[in-house]
Amino acid sequence: MNDIEKTLFLVGRVLLGFFLIIMGMNHFGNLESMTTMVAEVGLPAPMVAVVVTGVLLVLAGVSFLVGFHPPMGVLAAALFFVPVTLVIHDFWAIQDPVARQQELSTFLRNVGMLGAVLVLLAIPRPWPMSLDRMIQKQRLKKAAAEMEEPTDTTEVDVE
Repeated sequence: MNDIEKTLFLVGRVLLGFFLIIMGMNHFGNLESMTTMVAEVGLPAPMVAVVVTGVLLVLAGVSFLVGFHPPMGVLAAALFFVPVTLVIHDFWAIQDPVARQQELSTFLRNVGMLGAVLVLLAIPRPWPMSLDRMIQKQRLKKAAAEMEEPTDTTEVDVE
């Protein structure tokens, strides 16, 4: 990746990360109304479902934002998008055309977001300008320093 590509990738990661974090925080800020919506769908433990999905979104967002273990972020995002998209945004089961269109739009947004996060698996790791890269550099410096340390070759006089 050249510098422009690295910068654009960073900007895209930041935007995606913030989007997911804000979506996740919205679960906590609107816990009561979202719990009611999930309960109306008939899922068991709707409040737990809202909290868990909020946590998944925040974890995915932070992972992408700082570039820390992105495959885990992709997993968290997929664990959110797949069931929520299929169960909560079932536009095909809605008769009202306006409500159906709203659910279709949300369904398609989620499918697009899932596609976007899956694409991140194709980016070689550690990502440029990421926490994983900083950690890798620190480990390499430490390993290089350990290899350069002189070994004590002083002979011990045993009598």
